Amino acid sequence: MNTAYPNLGQILRVSLPALLLAQFLIWPIVGLSLPYIGIIAAEMTLLWFMILYIRRNRLSSENLLLLNATPISTLLLTIPIAICCSLVVAELDLHIANLLTILDLGMPLAFQKNLLELQIFDEITEVPGGLTALVLAPAFCEELFFRGFVLSGLYTHYGPRWALFGSALLFAASHFNPWQFIPLFIFGLFLGALVYWTHSIYPALFAHAINNLASVTGINLRTHWGIEELGPTQHLPISMTLCAALALLAGLSLLSRQVAIMPLSIGKKTSAEFPSADPTSLN
Repeated sequence: MNTAYPNLGQILRVSLPALLLAQFLIWPIVGLSLPYIGIIAAEMTLLWFMILYIRRNRLSSENLLLLNATPISTLLLTIPIAICCSLVVAELDLHIANLLTILDLGMPLAFQKNLLELQIFDEITEVPGGLTALVLAPAFCEELFFRGFVLSGLYTHYGPRWALFGSALLFAASHFNPWQFIPLFIFGLFLGALVYWTHSIYPALFAHAINNLASVTGINLRTHWGIEELGPTQHLPISMTLCAALALLAGLSLLSRQVAIMPLSIGKKTSAEFPSADPTSLN
């Protein structure tokens, strides 16, 4: 075991200051006046703290962050899987939101308003900056941090089960949004599984970007063109949700059987020391 790889205590000492600084200092100072710049700056804070740890401990960023080559077929398969996951998680999120509203525990209207307004493009000139801040920056920074730094450290010290669970838990908590904690946690598990089965960060990064793009697209289609089907407050037909869930399971099963180009090199162990990509080998 490579003891330089972060254990749970070290992960928390890196992630908690980074998340608190991003959420309660950088975002209030920058984001309230320049929202897109604020989002990018907050996301980059995670990378800054992570890079400091990597440099201080002289780690291989390629191994720690799982920057392994990925077959084109795997990335192409990730597209429909990510779309199906986005549909299923969004539907779950909507059901939970309805339940919380009934229990008088729903998301505050001001919070909902802010989330929606951040994703609405009023002018075509806002699209490049908006997509960079809402789609690319979160996918790039959060995947390198949570599915790279956090998952690799937990895997090295505690094994794959705790790595998947812990990285998803911290990912969900990092959004400071208790009303969407469960959907975020499930989405984090999904992204972690992509990394575990493919031995690479790129499918998760790709899937994260697709999910964010789907959310932004749905909100703007509803706002500007009145297309309600993909809006954030509209339930999907039960048949469509069921088909998406079945397609998601089938896609994940197929993905788990794809041959990875590189071995899982976390902790600089040999590939023989790690379980195969079979999803039943999580032990």
